[in-house]
Amino acid sequence: MMSNDDTKRGSSILNSLKKLIFEDDQPQQTPPAPTTNAAPERPQVPPAYSSPTAQAPTGKTPPPIPITANDGTTDLKEMKLKVYAILEKLNEQGVDFFEVWNAAAAMGKVEENTLKAAYTSLKFVDSSLTKDKLVATGTNYANKLKETIAKESEQKQAEKKKTEQDRTMEIANLNTEIKTITENIAKLQDDLQKKQLALGQINEKYEPRIKDIEQKINIGNAAVDEVVTEINTALHMINQSIT
Repeated sequence: MMSNDDTKRGSSILNSLKKLIFEDDQPQQTPPAPTTNAAPERPQVPPAYSSPTAQAPTGKTPPPIPITANDGTTDLKEMKLKVYAILEKLNEQGVDFFEVWNAAAAMGKVEENTLKAAYTSLKFVDSSLTKDKLVATGTNYANKLKETIAKESEQKQAEKKKTEQDRTMEIANLNTEIKTITENIAKLQDDLQKKQLALGQINEKYEPRIKDIEQKINIGNAAVDEVVTEINTALHMINQSIT
């Protein structure tokens, strides 16, 4: 990290890198690297790569990198912004790869010329800055990011496994319910067929009994009519023969 005086010139050390995320598709013109004179003047450090107030490394584990956005979608540019935010928390004290990288971005694009120019400029700020320090600190930041995403990925894998288990269980439950309902439907269909068959045979079941009853009624009436006729005949004879 840089001094408190440099803090006044910027609020986020990776502002330039963050800005470049949304300028990837636009052509950039890289300014030529500064020429070296016999007695070089101390160049001005671009304010875009000034850092926040210097803080000693805490050794704390950086917050996890969210793999998905809040709405559940994944957007690479938004994710890179979050990764840069993690890097800002990982930034060690002093001028190192972090500051050189962002200074190169402040020049328009991170490439050999801008990295060399940023290194030359920042070496005036911190004489301890060397190529070995750049490589060591850059490698360290990359490794810490990998560790961070590895932990987050492990958590997401556990979440994925749990989600898959929930899905498997729900599929099993739904299949059981479907099987039960299917069996009930089959039973109802069988009952329905039996009822329809019984309905179709209802006349065959009752018609003989109905006809038998009707026949008995008719015979009974005929028998009564004959007996009544016999009685009436006898009564007529009585009336005629007996005085």
